[in-house]
Amino acid sequence: MDKESMEMFQKILDRLDKMDSRFDVIEHKQDRTEKKVDDLRLDVAVAGRDIRRDIYELKDEMETVIEVLKINEMLPR
Repeated sequence: MDKESMEMFQKILDRLDKMDSRFDVIEHKQDRTEKKVDDLRLDVAVAGRDIRRDIYELKDEMETVIEVLKINEMLPR
């Protein structure tokens, strides 16, 4: 190979190295983003479970209050 071809080949290799480095950064950011999304999914699932539990407890407490009011004849039966 002549000198000009070697220089051109080296420039190509340098650009490929830079692209490889950029891909590594992109992969790292994508992994981090994926973990954040997974954490968010878990947080949403836990919040949903907690909300359903709270609603169930509130419904149960309201039924109790209604029965107490009926027993004390504060609500019609």
